[in-house]
Amino acid sequence: MAAAMSPALRDALKWLADHGGDGVFADKSHQVLYAQGDKAPFMRSTWNALCHLGRVEFYGNRRCRIVPPRSF
Repeated sequence: MAAAMSPALRDALKWLADHGGDGVFADKSHQVLYAQGDKAPFMRSTWNALCHLGRVEFYGNRRCRIVPPRSF
């Protein structure tokens, strides 16, 4: 059974999907995600929680992207 997501996690995932599905942590402390030139209105802990749930993945140098749904 999939873990339930809070409204904040759903909103963050929707924001990233609406901004191309891929972003970079580009501020000085690598805490703020930018995608398509826009600053995400979500804290780094939100992205960490989504990664823990398997909904996004961190890759490369400070990058974050949506994990496509798996089909069985």
